[in-house]
Amino acid sequence: MPIELILARLLRIGSIIAAILLAIGIAATLLTGAAYAPRFITAGLVVLLATPIMRVLVAGLVFFRERDWLFTLFCLVVLCSLAAGVLLGQVG
Repeated sequence: MPIELILARLLRIGSIIAAILLAIGIAATLLTGAAYAPRFITAGLVVLLATPIMRVLVAGLVFFRERDWLFTLFCLVVLCSLAAGVLLGQVG
């Protein structure tokens, strides 16, 4: 399977899961005001933010499996940059 199809499918699935979680959270907030509603919204936002990170991770694994070392290195650099950004964001 071409890498473009794998990554497109991953982005589509992540977006659908995030949309479902957000819709459940918003609906629960509007209809019942339930205490668990913000958790669904938070989970939807986390999935939405994690989807591009998963895309880079999966691309790196596919490139590694195909022994495309240059693009594997690029993916590793991007993942390290994202991790550094998250860690620095927590500090300051």
